Parts: sequence; structure tokens; C-alpha cells
Amino acid sequence: MSFWFACITSILVIALIAIYARQRVKNKAFQQHILTLEQSNERLNETLAAVVTPVWLEDQQGRLLYSNDAFSQLINDSIALEDNTGSAPSSGLIQNPLSSAPLDDAEEWFLKHDGSSVCYQIKKQRQPNNTVLGQAYPITAFKEREDELIEAEIRMNNALKVTHIGVWEWDIKRDIWFASASYFTMLGYPPTEGKADRNQELKKIHPEDRQYVIDTIKSILEGSRPATRYQYEARIRHANGEYRWVSVRCTVTEVDENGKPACMLGVRIDIEDRKKAEQQVEWLASHDSLTTLPNRSALYKHFKRLLQCSEQKKAGLALLFVDLDRFKNVNDTMGHSTGDRLLVSVAERMKQFIGESGFVARQGGDEFIIILPNANEQQTEAKAIELIHIIGQRYLLDPHQFVITPSIGISLYPQDGSDFDTLYKHADTAMYSAKKEGRNRYSFFTKEMQARSTRTLLLENALHDAIDANELSLNLQPQMDLKTGQVIAAEVLLRWYSHRLGTVSPAEFIPIAEDTGQILAIGEWVLRETVKLLKQWLEQGITPVRLAVNLSVVQFRTQDLPALIGKLLEEYQVPSHLLEVELTERGAMTNPDRAIETIRAFDQMGVQTSFDDFGTGYSSLSYLQRFSVYKLKIDQSFIRNMTTDTNDYAIVNAVITLAQQLGMKTIAEGVETKEQLEQLQQLDCDQIQGYYLSRPIPPKEFKDQFLTLNRLRQALN
Repeated sequence: MSFWFACITSILVIALIAIYARQRVKNKAFQQHILTLEQSNERLNETLAAVVTPVWLEDQQGRLLYSNDAFSQLINDSIALEDNTGSAPSSGLIQNPLSSAPLDDAEEWFLKHDGSSVCYQIKKQRQPNNTVLGQAYPITAFKEREDELIEAEIRMNNALKVTHIGVWEWDIKRDIWFASASYFTMLGYPPTEGKADRNQELKKIHPEDRQYVIDTIKSILEGSRPATRYQYEARIRHANGEYRWVSVRCTVTEVDENGKPACMLGVRIDIEDRKKAEQQVEWLASHDSLTTLPNRSALYKHFKRLLQCSEQKKAGLALLFVDLDRFKNVNDTMGHSTGDRLLVSVAERMKQFIGESGFVARQGGDEFIIILPNANEQQTEAKAIELIHIIGQRYLLDPHQFVITPSIGISLYPQDGSDFDTLYKHADTAMYSAKKEGRNRYSFFTKEMQARSTRTLLLENALHDAIDANELSLNLQPQMDLKTGQVIAAEVLLRWYSHRLGTVSPAEFIPIAEDTGQILAIGEWVLRETVKLLKQWLEQGITPVRLAVNLSVVQFRTQDLPALIGKLLEEYQVPSHLLEVELTERGAMTNPDRAIETIRAFDQMGVQTSFDDFGTGYSSLSYLQRFSVYKLKIDQSFIRNMTTDTNDYAIVNAVITLAQQLGMKTIAEGVETKEQLEQLQQLDCDQIQGYYLSRPIPPKEFKDQFLTLNRLRQALN
């Protein structure tokens, strides 16, 4: 018993000793662990203290377990943090002001005592022991730069909106396509955030332009020698359903290993206004801005197409040259604004009349060109008659009413020409023929017209050189006083002998000179030569007779005519009573008020004025008494048959009586027989002129025959 007790006791002692020994080992290990932890904590504190950015440790309730000096400095310097006591929470279980920040990343702005603000990026991570380690990184500079970039982007987007420019980028490899907000808003669509649908954008392209755009893009992507940029213009559907013109420009910014485009950057520009401006310019280049009719340029192009159709169909074609009769009178009397309104109305009637059956264009001024395809002579004639009727209808332009008539010249393809210029020229010739025949009519071109036109052109060209070539000369036809039988004056008549064309009648070249404006230079030459002739006679001691010069209608309309005559008389020191000017009724009645002023100016300088060809015009008796002319010249058409035609005799008698009542002299021109002379004496006509007395003769012959005779008579008396 004692043995077993002793054994058991020994075993228990040994066990207790073992347990004690093990406990001591554990205690030593625990103490060593505590020591290690304390050392690690010290090292951690040293490490955290060395970190320049704010660092802290908080428990699950957000209470601050630890913070470094940078954190304390941040808290002390900031005044905009909740629960900020203004003191540095270096340690202890106090509430962490940043505990509300979420885990992972966040950004916090701090307002400092000096009024400035700073921004930190807050990073918080949960530790294995459920504590939270936080760190704040200063990002103020980055945020300020970010704000600048955002503002710059906003400004850029606003600028893009104003300039209607959109920017896009295409990652071809990943088929990712982005575009700026202005890319969409410029066409009325809301902006797309992030990746946009490129295919959807392609569907907005006008169907007529879509394939062209796709082919352009493919040429960049699939070309054997890829280009680095491309551009095109196309119509894109606006949000309101309309199509607008845009210009797209692109450049390749990256290429893949095969040299193919991998990324593109481009812009889209709204060019609708530019396109409209271009279309307007193009329209103005081919249309008349007043009447909106096509102009000569468009006419020429359209004619070529119509001519090709006529050639293919072996059909005819007519070109009508339409000129409005006496349209200048409308501008002169009513003003150009009224004239323009009338032109617009005429053009509108022409457009409605021609419709789709032909083509009408404004040539310029009051001239229009009409082309009638597939028309023969009979069809064209019917159209011309109808057109004259339509244009000739009354125009109501408040507060005025007008009646205007056309003269139409017609040329036909192919008989009158095979090209535009020839047909145009021949129609122009026919139009002038219609005017000469009385206006308000049409005329087809004929070969005889061509001959006259060619003659006119030759005369026009030769007339330019007539003065310098010394081809012009003067003839004088005497005028006799029926009471004394003496030659008291002479009419100055112009003659032209061309070195190339021979003798040209005044009846042929004077109208040409008036149409071309050459009559002004020629008229001045006649006046100068007449005054020089009077001066020569005076220097030779011969008493001159008065010389009467015919004034052209064109010449009489010039405002400086009285000044020119006064200058010539003063230059050659010739008395003004030796010069007489003759003007026609037509010339005076074109602008009666101006004619009265001009005649009054002649009268004041002592130059007498007479009416030539009286009775053939349309002068008003109310104006006639206001014209201070001293003599009426009775036209030879009444004198020729006065001995056999009672009507002509009555007219001559009436003119003489009228002149006497108005205190004017009368002179009968074209007197060729003794019977005519005797009747004029019976009617108490004052003077005569005609072949019965003398034909027109050169100045030297006139001097020898009449001036010398007058001097002999004066000597005998």
C-alpha cells in the first residue's frame, strides 16, 4: 500500500512539476510575444510618424485609435470638418472626424483657417483585426488642373456648338466610336454619352449620298495604299427631318502592324449656310436677279442640250428674239423702278405662256430670248402671234396702267443656222426688221435681211474712221426769200464718200450713226466745219448768208449742246445770227420741257431755231406756242403733190396760216416746179428750198453762184 501510494505520489509530483515547467515556458513565450508586439507597435508608430501624408487607425465604431502628426496638422488647420475640436487627437479613443468617409476611395475638401481650400483623396482599408487603416493623399493640384480641363472642355464644347463643329474618334480595331456633344446637337439630336452607334449615324446620311460616303471610308480602310486622311461633303438628316449639308474631315492617328488604319480622328462641320451661299451664287450666275429668268449663260447651255435633242430626233427648233417697243420711254418718264416692275410682269407672262413647252431667258434690258424645240415654221408663227397678243394686254401697276408691245425676230434651225450664235444673230436681224416695219409684229429671218445686216455692219465699221480719214464733207442747198428773190440762207447737208464703199447716202448712214452713238462726234464735226466756213467767208470779205444745220435727235438730247455751239462761235469769232439750227418735231417732243429750255438757250445767244419736216410729226399745239422757234419748214411730202392733191394743198395752207398766227416764218422744202412756186407765193409762204432753185452743191460752188451774185446785186443797188 505504502509502495503504491509512494509511486502515485511520485507520479503526481512529476506531473505537477511538468505542468509547472510547461506553464513557465508559456509565460515566457507570452512575455516574449508581448515584447515583440510592443516593439512592432513602436516600429509602426515610428513608420507612421515618418509618413508625410495623414495616416490614422480607427476601430469599428469610428473611434480614433492612432494618427500621425500629418493627420493632426490637417485636423488643426481645417475648420470645415464636423466634430472638429481644433485639437490634435494624437491618441485615445475619441471620435475620428473622417470616420464617415466610405471604405476604399473618396475625395474630401477641407477649408483652412486662411480661407484657402485643399483636397485629399481618402483611402481606407479594413485590417484583419477589424480595425480600419486610413490615409489621405493631397490632390489639390490635380483637382485644380482637373477643373481647368473641365472648364476648357466646356468652353471647347460651347465653341464647337457656336461654330457648328463636332469631333469624333473611331477605334477601328475594337469598333468603338465616340463623338462630342456638339457632333449631335449641331443637327438637333441629344448628345450621346460614351460609345455611340456609328452605323446609326450612317443611316442618317441622305440616300443619294450614302453609298458615296461608305465608298470613301472603305477606300481608307481597304485600299492597297491606305491614305492618311479623307474628306467628303454630304447631306445628313436633321432631327426635324430636313437634310443639311455637312463637311467631314478625318485623319488616321494610329495604324496596326499591317499598316492599316487602327484609329481615326475627325470633325464634322455644318456647311449648310455655305452651301446655300454657293447655290445662291451659282443661281445668280445663271439667272437674272430681277425677273428670275435664266440669263444668257444659262440660255447658251440649255440651247446646246435642246439642239442635241433636235439633232437626234431630226426635228426643227425656233429661236425668238423679243424686244419691247419704246420701253425706254417708260424708264425715262416713269422711272426705272416702275420700268423694273413692268419687266417683271412681262417676264411672268412669258413664263406662263411658254410653260414646259420651251425655254425663256432674259437677254438684258428689255430683250428676251425664247427657244421652242420641235417647232416648224407654222407652229412658230402661231406661237409668235399668240405671244404678241399676250404681251400686248394692259398692265395694271398701281397707280399706273401700261400697254407695251413686242417686236419679235425669228430664226429657224437648221435652215437659218446650226449653232446658237448664228441663230441668235439672225433672229436679232429679223427683230430689227420687225421694228422698221412698224413694231408690234414678228418677222422671220431672210437672206435679204442678212445682206442688209452685213451692209449695216460694214457701214458701221467704216463710219468709225470717216472723220479721221477725211471722208466727210458739206454741201449747201440755198434758201430763197419769195418776196425779194434773194438767197438769204442755206441748209448744210452732210455727205460721205467712203474710200472702201464709195458714196453712201445720208438716209443710210445717219440712222446707223444714231444707233451706234457716232452721231455725236459727227454732229460736232458738222457744227465746227459750218462755223469754220462762215469764218472763211468773213475773212474773204464776203457777206455770208445764214447757214442752217440739222440736229440729230440724239444730238439734241445732250445737255451740253448750247454750250458747245456757244464755244464754237466764240472760238471762231462768228456772229451768232449767222447760225441756225433745225430740229425735228420728234426730237423736240421726246422731252418737251427740256426742248423748251434748249431752244430758249439758243435764243438767248442769238442762234435761231426752226422746225424741220413740220407736219410729219406729232407736236402738240399747246407746246408749239411755247417753242420759241422762228420758222416752220413744210415737209416736201406735202409740197410734192400740192398742185394735184387738194388734201396736201389744204395742209400746206393750214401750216402757213398757223405759222402766221403764231408769228413764225414758213419755208417750203422740195420745191421742184414753177407751179409749186406760184402756189406757194399765192399762199403767202415766206421762203422756198428745192431743186427748182438749186441742188445741194459744195461750198465753193455755192459761194461762186449765190454769194457773189448777192454781192453784185448789192453793188448795183
